[in-house]
Amino acid sequence: MSSTRLRPVLLGTDLGIYAMARSFHETFGVTSVVVSELPRGPVNDSAILQNVFTGADSSEEDTLSALKNVAAQEPGSTHVLLVNSDHQLAFVLAHREQLEQHYVVPYADAAAVARLADKTAMYRVLAELGIPAPATVPVEPGAGEQAWRQAAEGLTYPIVMKPFAGAEFEELDFAGHRKVYRLDDAEELVTELHRIAATGYTGTMLLQQLVLGDDTYNRVVNVYRDRRGQLTMAASGQVLLAMHQPTFIGNSAIIMVDYDEQLIEPVRAVLEAVDYRGFASVDFKVDSRTGVAYLLDINPRPGRSHYYAGVGGASAARSVVADFVTDTALPTQRATRPGVYAYIPTFVLGRYVRDRALLHRVRAVLRRRRAVHPLAYAADRNLKRWWYRVLAQVNQLRGLWRYYRRPTDSGF
Repeated sequence: MSSTRLRPVLLGTDLGIYAMARSFHETFGVTSVVVSELPRGPVNDSAILQNVFTGADSSEEDTLSALKNVAAQEPGSTHVLLVNSDHQLAFVLAHREQLEQHYVVPYADAAAVARLADKTAMYRVLAELGIPAPATVPVEPGAGEQAWRQAAEGLTYPIVMKPFAGAEFEELDFAGHRKVYRLDDAEELVTELHRIAATGYTGTMLLQQLVLGDDTYNRVVNVYRDRRGQLTMAASGQVLLAMHQPTFIGNSAIIMVDYDEQLIEPVRAVLEAVDYRGFASVDFKVDSRTGVAYLLDINPRPGRSHYYAGVGGASAARSVVADFVTDTALPTQRATRPGVYAYIPTFVLGRYVRDRALLHRVRAVLRRRRAVHPLAYAADRNLKRWWYRVLAQVNQLRGLWRYYRRPTDSGF
C-alpha cells in the first residue's frame, strides 16, 4: 500500500457497487464512499461505506461537484474512482480530465473502451482469432420495416435482439423495454422495432442467432488486465440461474465458481488484440446441441455479479490497487476456491437445474460451504440490511414465478 490513505469512491447503488465496496473492505479494511442520486437498498444502512446523495434528477455537473467535494474532505488520501455501468463509465470518460485532478481513474482511455464496447468490430476480432461467436447483424430502428426484415434474412428464428451500446438504451423508459429480446418471427421483430423507433432512439440494435440451452449453459468470465498487459485477476463460473425480469435479462442470480482456462484464454487473446487494460466481464453460452462455447458479450467493467470472483478467492480491489496505487506487478489471482454465489435462495435449484449430475455436484459444494450472498457480509451486519435482503429475495422469487416458472431450452 502507498503511504497515503486509500479511499475508494464508487458511483451507483446496485449490487455490483456494494460488492466492490465489500472487496475493498475485505482486502484493505477501508471504508468506501458511494455517490448516487438517492438511497437504494444495496447501499443503505451500511457500516462499510458512506453515502453521498446528489438528489433526484441531479445533473452531471451536480455529480462532478459532489465528487470534487468528496475528494476535498480528505486531501491527503488516494481517491480511486470506480463505476459499474455503461452509463456511468461514459460519464467518467467524458469528464476524465477534470476527475483526474482529484482521483485515480483506473479505466482505459476512451478509444480502447470504445473498441471493446463496439460489438460489430468485436465480432470481427473474434472471427480473426477463431473464437466462436453467434451470427450477428446490425439494424437501425429508423430504417423502416423492409430494412428490418431484410437484415434478419440470414438468421434463423428464434433470434435475439439487443442494443449495440447499452449506455443510451438503458436510460429509455417505454412499454416493452427489455435488456435483451427473444424474437420468434419477423412479425415480432417488426413490432418491437416499431416500439423502439417510437422512442426516438437513434442507436443501433443487433440481431443475433439464438444459442440454444437453458441458464446452466451460460458461462461468465471476469478478468483484470493491468497496465503491464498481465491478467492479475481471472475468474470463470457456471451460471445455475439467471434473472428473468425484462430489464434484468442476462444478469446472473446464482453462479458456481468453475475456473476454466479454456474460457479465460480466449478472453486474454481478445484483450491483447485490442490492447485493452482494466476490468472486463464476458458472457459465453455453450450450445446444448454441439457443446461449442460462443462468446456473446464482452464489457469494459466488472459486471453486476462480479463478486463470484471474490467467492472464488480473487480480490477485484487488490488488482486495482496494485495497478494504479502501488504500481506493483501482481501475480494472477485465480478464482479457484469452490463456492456458490447466490443472490436468491439456492433451494430453487431443484426446479431449475435439469441436469441431475450437475445438481448433485452443486449440492456437494453447498454441503462443504454455504452459498455466499454478496450483500450478506459479516462485517456489515444490520437488521435493516437483513430485512432488505429478505424482501429482495422474495421479490426475486416472485419475478421467477411470473417470468420463468420452469426452465426452457432457450433460457427465455
